[in-house]
Amino acid sequence: MKTNNFSNIKIEAITGEQTLPIRHAVLRKGKPIEACPIPEDNLKTTYHFGLFYNNKLVAVSTFVIDKSVYFKEPNQYRLRAMGVLEDYQGLQLGKQLLNFGVHFLKEKKVERLWFNARIIALNFYKKNGFETIGPVFNIPNVGDHFVMHKKI
Repeated sequence: MKTNNFSNIKIEAITGEQTLPIRHAVLRKGKPIEACPIPEDNLKTTYHFGLFYNNKLVAVSTFVIDKSVYFKEPNQYRLRAMGVLEDYQGLQLGKQLLNFGVHFLKEKKVERLWFNARIIALNFYKKNGFETIGPVFNIPNVGDHFVMHKKI
């Protein structure tokens, strides 16, 4: 069983560019690095967070303004491109990073957080209070997903 020394963790705002190596290793494995940026990376309303474990960036998340047709709240954000390096999965780092982002958005008066979750990540998000809505759908070259959400 993996263990974690929580005193060795720091979560802070980072740039979109800093997220790219983690996105590449976790979410776009086998694809060119050019497949990693997202259109909202450089918007002033986009927030990127990095989790540093023993001073090494091992997990990233990006939060962008985006409204889903499923929800009526005017102030919605979408989680994009969250990933934890494989060697650091199972240490509760993703949970900490996700909770940090949710707390940050709550302070910004965001009412709903939603995202497209890969099937492989469903249990992780369910354990963290998110629910699925709508049918499963396929994102070409990525795989099956569900929309997941939480009122915050």
